[in-house]
Amino acid sequence: MSYLPLIIAVLAIAAVISLVLSFLGILVVGALRLLPIVFIVLLVLVLLGKIRINITRSDGSRSRWLDD
Repeated sequence: MSYLPLIIAVLAIAAVISLVLSFLGILVVGALRLLPIVFIVLLVLVLLGKIRINITRSDGSRSRWLDD
């Protein structure tokens, strides 16, 4: 039995897996590069009053940082 077809198949599968992981890495790096731009746009929209961020607690307490 020749091991050459088995080795070729394993190398082909490894190449496909490597390409998929490389593509996913490019997507993650691209998303991380866009993150500061998204934060700046969000900050500008909040400061201009276009977006309001409301944080409410279920217990209605207004002194959240003073509770221990």
